[in-house]
Amino acid sequence: ALGESLKVNQSLKIFNFEACYGIGNDGCKVLADALKMNQTLTSISFACCRTIREEGWKALAEALKMNGALTSINFKCCDGIGDESCKALGES
Repeated sequence: ALGESLKVNQSLKIFNFEACYGIGNDGCKVLADALKMNQTLTSISFACCRTIREEGWKALAEALKMNGALTSINFKCCDGIGDESCKALGES
Protein backbone atom coordinates (compact mmCIF):
# COMPACT_ATOMS: atom_id res chain seq x y z
CA ALA A 1 0.00 0.00 0.00
CA LEU A 2 2.78 2.44 0.88
CA GLY A 3 4.69 1.71 -2.31
CA GLU A 4 1.61 2.35 -4.43
CA SER A 5 0.90 5.59 -2.56
CA LEU A 6 4.44 6.85 -3.11
CA LYS A 7 4.12 6.23 -6.85
CA VAL A 8 1.36 8.85 -7.10
CA ASN A 9 2.51 11.14 -4.26
CA GLN A 10 2.60 14.80 -5.25
CA SER A 11 2.97 16.50 -1.88
CA LEU A 12 5.20 14.51 0.53
CA LYS A 13 8.78 15.79 0.27
CA ILE A 14 10.51 14.01 3.19
CA PHE A 15 10.12 10.40 4.33
CA ASN A 16 11.79 8.93 7.40
CA PHE A 17 12.26 5.17 7.73
CA GLU A 18 14.79 5.48 10.57
CA ALA A 19 15.09 2.31 12.65
CA CYS A 20 12.30 0.68 10.69
CA TYR A 21 13.49 -2.87 11.26
CA GLY A 22 10.60 -4.48 9.40
CA ILE A 23 11.44 -3.20 5.92
CA GLY A 24 13.91 -5.87 4.79
CA ASN A 25 14.86 -6.61 1.20
CA ASP A 26 11.31 -7.10 -0.05
CA GLY A 27 10.13 -3.82 1.43
CA CYS A 28 13.13 -1.99 0.03
CA LYS A 29 12.36 -3.40 -3.43
CA VAL A 30 8.78 -2.09 -3.18
CA LEU A 31 10.08 1.34 -2.16
CA ALA A 32 12.64 1.24 -4.96
CA ASP A 33 9.90 0.51 -7.47
CA ALA A 34 7.92 3.50 -6.17
CA LEU A 35 10.96 5.78 -6.31
CA LYS A 36 11.34 5.04 -10.01
CA MET A 37 8.09 6.96 -10.54
CA ASN A 38 8.08 9.42 -7.63
CA GLN A 39 9.53 12.79 -8.55
CA THR A 40 8.34 14.63 -5.43
CA LEU A 41 10.36 13.20 -2.53
CA THR A 42 13.55 15.17 -2.01
CA SER A 43 14.82 13.51 1.17
CA ILE A 44 14.60 9.97 2.53
CA SER A 45 16.22 8.40 5.58
CA PHE A 46 17.02 4.73 6.01
CA ALA A 47 19.16 5.34 9.12
CA CYS A 48 19.55 2.18 11.21
CA CYS A 49 17.48 0.04 8.82
CA ARG A 50 19.61 -2.98 9.61
CA THR A 51 17.37 -5.61 8.02
CA ILE A 52 17.97 -4.41 4.46
CA ARG A 53 20.83 -6.31 2.82
CA GLU A 54 22.71 -6.26 -0.50
CA GLU A 55 19.72 -7.30 -2.61
CA GLY A 56 17.50 -4.50 -1.31
CA TRP A 57 20.18 -1.83 -1.58
CA LYS A 58 21.02 -2.85 -5.15
CA ALA A 59 17.32 -2.50 -6.09
CA LEU A 60 17.33 0.97 -4.53
CA ALA A 61 20.48 1.89 -6.47
CA GLU A 62 18.80 0.95 -9.76
CA ALA A 63 15.76 3.05 -8.87
CA LEU A 64 17.90 6.05 -8.03
CA LYS A 65 19.20 6.08 -11.58
CA MET A 66 15.65 6.97 -12.68
CA ASN A 67 14.83 9.39 -9.86
CA GLY A 68 15.88 12.97 -10.38
CA ALA A 69 14.16 14.47 -7.35
CA LEU A 70 15.99 12.97 -4.35
CA THR A 71 18.79 15.21 -3.14
CA SER A 72 19.37 13.70 0.31
CA ILE A 73 19.51 10.06 1.45
CA ASN A 74 20.59 9.02 4.95
CA PHE A 75 22.26 5.61 5.26
CA LYS A 76 23.66 6.12 8.78
CA CYS A 77 24.19 2.79 10.59
CA CYS A 78 22.90 0.72 7.66
CA ASP A 79 25.29 -2.14 8.25
CA GLY A 80 23.62 -4.27 5.55
CA ILE A 81 25.29 -2.21 2.83
CA GLY A 82 28.16 -4.31 1.54
CA ASP A 83 30.85 -3.61 -1.02
CA GLU A 84 28.69 -4.40 -4.07
CA SER A 85 25.66 -2.40 -3.00
CA CYS A 86 27.87 0.49 -1.83
CA LYS A 87 29.43 0.61 -5.29
CA ALA A 88 25.99 0.43 -6.95
CA LEU A 89 24.65 3.23 -4.74
CA GLY A 90 27.68 5.36 -5.49
CA GLU A 91 27.18 4.91 -9.22
CA SER A 92 23.49 5.81 -9.13
